[in-house]
Amino acid sequence: MADFTAIWHFDPLCGILECMARRKRNIPPDLAYILSRLKLAIQALGYSFRDIERRLSASDGYLSRVFLGAIELKMDHVLGIAKALGMAPEELMHFIYPNPKEPISPAAYQLWRQVGGVPPVAPSLTPKPEPAEEKKGGITEADAERLLREALGRVIGDLASTLAKGGKEGS
Repeated sequence: MADFTAIWHFDPLCGILECMARRKRNIPPDLAYILSRLKLAIQALGYSFRDIERRLSASDGYLSRVFLGAIELKMDHVLGIAKALGMAPEELMHFIYPNPKEPISPAAYQLWRQVGGVPPVAPSLTPKPEPAEEKKGGITEADAERLLREALGRVIGDLASTLAKGGKEGS
């Protein structure tokens, strides 16, 4: 059974309200992750979809259709959302993917080497070692580092939100 989204459209020439059914797309997991991070960025900074739509000069419900998969996400959308949020595209991309994949793939390493950049991490041609034995309290060093990164990310995010709100009130 196919999923459909009803999109209501008023035709001013005919003076009728018509329903245009649009087929929902099955959203692949990688794309669903990107969409969820974009949605989180919008909400965490205190914006509504409508606020962003106004800044993009887009129609009402446009972002809802993008996030539901009725409209395919394009790079133009990501760039526009970044601008509407008041950040550089690379900042938004870093929010979407905050941690580089470790180790990077040989292809990514080759790309960095070819363009003269410094790869974030060297590729590993050997399998990752088994995780270290659990330390007292049942937590490994890797778990502690991950938890610390997450906590710092939340604190810095809260601080940025507070500073942004203070800047809006002072304007």
